[in-house]
Amino acid sequence: MKPRIISSAVIKKDNKLLLVKEMLEDSKEYWVFPGGGVAFGETLTDAAKREIKEEVGLDIEIKEFLGFKEAIYTKYGYHTVIFFFLAEPLNDDILKSDVLEAKYFATEQIKNLNLVESAKWMLSELYKKGHL
Repeated sequence: MKPRIISSAVIKKDNKLLLVKEMLEDSKEYWVFPGGGVAFGETLTDAAKREIKEEVGLDIEIKEFLGFKEAIYTKYGYHTVIFFFLAEPLNDDILKSDVLEAKYFATEQIKNLNLVESAKWMLSELYKKGHL
């Protein structure tokens, strides 16, 4: 198996961050930043915009590249390289389709959620970069 390229958006609105709940390979539910696989011939930013539209029905404006993180879990046949972008929503209605739940959270609320490792890493990066 080859590693998958994932494009993800950290969507910030009114000092809150959008997270989505998904069932992962270990059959447990986790909160993650929304995003998904990059299609052949698609740019990372176009993939983030498409995935966010598919998952939660939002149109977004990409503001900046935040960084990337590898997630490797060979036990589950999972290896991704996740590219994170800071984004703002262009509309307000969250219409979840491919996810279990989608909500905006204040940073204090996020600390109590069951987050995937890449989301925990991204939160620490957001603090370092002065976005939180």
